[in-house]
Amino acid sequence: MEEVRVHGFHWPLHPLQVVSWIVFGTDVLVYLIFCIPMIKTMEAQIGVTSCFAISVISLVVSTFLATKCDPMDPFVLRDESLFNEEELEELPYCGLCATTVQARSKHCRVCKKCVHAFDHHCMWLNNCIGGDNYRPFFVSISSVAVMIGIVLGTILYQIIDFATNEAEFDLRMEASAIHADMSREAFLVILIALSVVNVPLWVLDMQLVLLHTYLVHQNLTTYEYITNKREDSGPGRRFKGLPNWMDWIVFSRCGQRRKKKKPPETAEAKAVEAEGAAERTGSAEMASTLLVMASTLLTVPGLHLRKDL
Repeated sequence: MEEVRVHGFHWPLHPLQVVSWIVFGTDVLVYLIFCIPMIKTMEAQIGVTSCFAISVISLVVSTFLATKCDPMDPFVLRDESLFNEEELEELPYCGLCATTVQARSKHCRVCKKCVHAFDHHCMWLNNCIGGDNYRPFFVSISSVAVMIGIVLGTILYQIIDFATNEAEFDLRMEASAIHADMSREAFLVILIALSVVNVPLWVLDMQLVLLHTYLVHQNLTTYEYITNKREDSGPGRRFKGLPNWMDWIVFSRCGQRRKKKKPPETAEAKAVEAEGAAERTGSAEMASTLLVMASTLLTVPGLHLRKDL
């Protein structure tokens, strides 16, 4: 029998999980080192830093909780003799776990277990998202949106200040120990680099936040949404769903090999495909964004920062 993955810290770690730690850590450090000291007043610096710190702490704590949690259906460990006749008749049976499971549970092929209220398998957390860790997962993606929003807001303010108050901007650079020997052009390059890597990441993350806000409102999981939209959407059908431009991230197949044409699928095959789509929710798009972000941020220290170079 294959080993069951207990949680997201269970070895081996997923490469995208490690990349996300490096990229977000680098993003936070670059922002704190280069952007915060250039905010005009000390009061504003304290206020922005406090809000940013709260968003980062919220992100770290919620991500840890969502990753560390074991979302396995508790019925998997329940002795079959403890189920009453009504449960045995109405609840689904998982042949892989060899037990009766809860109605909204789904067997994850990656974690090798049934997950209560299965939403999707998140490669960024290296863990399944289910009923037990959905809340910290939602807090995590919301915290990312707030954190990056603060970064982008600060960058916009500093670019405007850079263009409209040159003399005062130069004085602040000279007064900063970090920026004193840095050229204005080099600082502008850092701001532009941060914008280039954070804007697409913020847009993608906001799509996830809006999508999951809708799913919470509709009391649906990602897996249920994908299944319902594929099987019960279109003219004259009951399930409407979101416009394609809002939910493309859960149906995307970028980076996947093109499959050969197959005969009409059975209901079971469609369910397996829906699980696969849920497992790779946004993976290809966010992976490419994070890799670009990592390569860009890691090259910032190599810039010619001194005025005399």
